[in-house]
Amino acid sequence: MKAIVDTSTLISFAKINFLELLEKLNKNILIPEIVYYEAVIKGEAKALANAIAIKNFIKNIDMKVHVVKDEYLKLLRSKITKTLAHGDEAVLALALQEKAGEVITNDDGLGRIAMSMNFHVKASPDLLLEGLKTKVATLKDYENFLRSLAVENRITSVIADFYIMEGKKYAKD
Repeated sequence: MKAIVDTSTLISFAKINFLELLEKLNKNILIPEIVYYEAVIKGEAKALANAIAIKNFIKNIDMKVHVVKDEYLKLLRSKITKTLAHGDEAVLALALQEKAGEVITNDDGLGRIAMSMNFHVKASPDLLLEGLKTKVATLKDYENFLRSLAVENRITSVIADFYIMEGKKYAKD
């Protein structure tokens, strides 16, 4: 299944040093050009270590950065009435363009719009839980990654605790 990833998710996984989860889950992850620009080019201009990590990850696994065609931006704009940030708009338009089944985002607003357009939506904790279920991560690592996301202010501690409880259910099976 094709999945479109947004900037916030890339940054979240870079901050916890677990970008490789995106590769290990065997998803066909696509990145809109503007997401690359936001996460890498703007980040490098600010000398952010996360930007370099994301750039190297994308290069090392030969992940393709996709141009969103104008016709799909127009199609998206005809489907929704809300004005979106350019990155969010690109994520949804690329999902339409590539007939993706999934949008990966930590942005609640983008997630709600994506769900209303019948895309399956996952956030960083969902991917971590998927990694635990498929044994890409141990329970200990899973818990540490969730706590790190909370420390980095990428998720709340309440959400981290909820996912840790969920993960413990799967670790027992």
